[in-house]
Amino acid sequence: MSTTSAASDSGADPVQTDGVDFRGIIWFLAVIFVTTFVCQGLVVGIFKYFEYDVDKTDAARAPLAASVSMPHIEDGRVVAGTPMPEPTLLADDPAPLAAFRADEETRLTTYGVADKNAGTYRIPIEKAKELLLQRGLPARASK
Repeated sequence: MSTTSAASDSGADPVQTDGVDFRGIIWFLAVIFVTTFVCQGLVVGIFKYFEYDVDKTDAARAPLAASVSMPHIEDGRVVAGTPMPEPTLLADDPAPLAAFRADEETRLTTYGVADKNAGTYRIPIEKAKELLLQRGLPARASK
């Protein structure tokens, strides 16, 4: 009865509320938005600094350096110092695998040049196994 009498004493009708403080919710959302924008500003600033730092400290390209648009490919491999070829979609998945396996089989069973400049050659794997059994594994001299 005290609330009814207090409400009638002040001249206002009693109002029942749900107890939710909407000012607190609005302040919470405002703090979240401000924090988000400050963090985004920091990240953008850091990235711009990194771009500036890379541009400032990076070595400039020599003016006489030739620009290479297509990679130089020898023996199915891209030569070092040339750009990689663009990726392509495979229309026939088993064909590259079959070609790869045939190339590997050829390398394992035939004689050939591994590196002409270094003077290294390859021999069939079966012959290499025979030579290894005949000569034995190389060992270090004991001290």
